[in-house]
Amino acid sequence: MANLLSLANILILVVAGVAAGISGAVSGLASIFSFPALIFLGVPPVAANMTNSVALTALSFGSIPASYPEWKAHKAVLKRLVMPVLTGGIVGAVALLLTPGASFSKIAAVLIMFASVMIFIPKKTVESDQPKRFWLLALIMFTIGIYCGYFGAGAGSISMAAAMFILGVDLKVASSIKNVLLGIANTMSVLIFAFSGQVQWLIAIPLSAGFFMGGRIGPVIVRHANQNVLRWFVAGFGIFVAVAMLLR
Repeated sequence: MANLLSLANILILVVAGVAAGISGAVSGLASIFSFPALIFLGVPPVAANMTNSVALTALSFGSIPASYPEWKAHKAVLKRLVMPVLTGGIVGAVALLLTPGASFSKIAAVLIMFASVMIFIPKKTVESDQPKRFWLLALIMFTIGIYCGYFGAGAGSISMAAAMFILGVDLKVASSIKNVLLGIANTMSVLIFAFSGQVQWLIAIPLSAGFFMGGRIGPVIVRHANQNVLRWFVAGFGIFVAVAMLLR
């Protein structure tokens, strides 16, 4: 543990956290930076997954208030989605504790690829807090909650695609909705992981600091970026991650 907490490693964790926080708030792909950093420093995969989930809570604390101007008009639909994503997060976290050796990385890669392609496809914006297919959105968010509690990489991009195509919101609003819902799912997972004995708490501290800073910066970038450029960046980055996961 002493080697892991060297000044150089602390700096690596903070920088990885900032990059992951910005990426998570912008594209929903936070773990693509933070999880590999933990593995690089020698943290076992399951412990790295749980430690990463704990640190991700700081991203929510940063990104949810920072993106409030975008999601405040959608409080009604968010309230209706809390229970599905909350329940899913609990199921996913318990599943990880019971079956730590399982891996959904290949399935995750396909889902990320699909979500990224969906983001590429233009859609007329017709916002509604009472969508005709709300049941479908609730089911998707329940499933994403499970995945977020279990592994989580790419859950944000899938959430954004679902919000854009079912609620009819633009990328900025979809990103803010994703911040709130995944924050809820991840927080429940953390409450369960806290008693697992596998969370590396001292490592989580510098990573959390980076996540919080990145979470504050990310929504500002989303708010002021050109929507077409942002759409291409988010979708392109998602496809890159999916291909990398498939080839790994």
